[in-house]
Amino acid sequence: MFRSFNAGGTAPARRSLWQVIVDDHGPGRIVLWIPLVFMVAFFLIPLALTLVWSVFERTMFWMEPGFTLAAYQDFFGSGRVDSFLNSVKSAAVTVAVAFILGFPIAVFVRRSVPAHAQHQAVLLFILPFMISEVIRLFALRPVLGRNGIVNDLLMSIGLVDEPISALLFTPTSVVIGEVLSFLPFMVFCGFLAMEAVPDYVFELCDDIGSGLVVTLRRVIIPLAAPGIFAAAIFIFVNSLGLFLVPDLLGGPGAANAGTLVVNAIAALDFPLAMAIAAIMVTMMVALLLIGHWLFDLTKLLEPFR
Repeated sequence: MFRSFNAGGTAPARRSLWQVIVDDHGPGRIVLWIPLVFMVAFFLIPLALTLVWSVFERTMFWMEPGFTLAAYQDFFGSGRVDSFLNSVKSAAVTVAVAFILGFPIAVFVRRSVPAHAQHQAVLLFILPFMISEVIRLFALRPVLGRNGIVNDLLMSIGLVDEPISALLFTPTSVVIGEVLSFLPFMVFCGFLAMEAVPDYVFELCDDIGSGLVVTLRRVIIPLAAPGIFAAAIFIFVNSLGLFLVPDLLGGPGAANAGTLVVNAIAALDFPLAMAIAAIMVTMMVALLLIGHWLFDLTKLLEPFR
């Protein structure tokens, strides 16, 4: 990275992003302020209003100002909380499977692919997002069905004698859909964390004869922990809220937190929908705080030291 020096030959003090926003003038300052204002107006304020509206009183078609915990009592006192907990378990399994499948890919790209082709390799995992989520999920039906491609392949090679019914319209199919939807984020965040690690770290592990398992456990995973956790949070939260997956792959009765919110809105119970959303927001903020306390997530954007 280039450095600028003053007349005395000393490097200027490094400023934080907030100091740049406050102190700088001209077009650069506007470029930084516009997204900041946009995020506050259309992200932070709506999230704060979600918490406020969750304690409003329900009316026939909307809600009115007040303070009541009826929406939370309705949520925790019904079967919705069981569906929510099941979706939490499913999201946790999705994170684990995405890590097992995606992080080794990030490590392989960082260690084995030539430097000039690493970004192109990671880009290949982003290409599926150029196709609509609905199309990608719906396309899994003829693949996972009883007469689908997977069952036909397993029967043709003799691994099973009859079609497997657990691949579609079951919790397993929901996890498969969520993994395929969010696996690229584990690859991308893992690679971003590994990219900050210089090559001599890997060379040193090879020189001392460190095995693959020991290198992963004691070197690679600790160094990439901020990226892994960031990807895990993203996958976990989106798995909770993406109602398309249980709707298209989960079959009748399948639900996650997003489905509960949509059903509450359809029933015109807006305070209940806000309460479920508020619980999800609180969970997300708590996980981010815990992750930042454990791993300092800002290290994801800093070079290795």
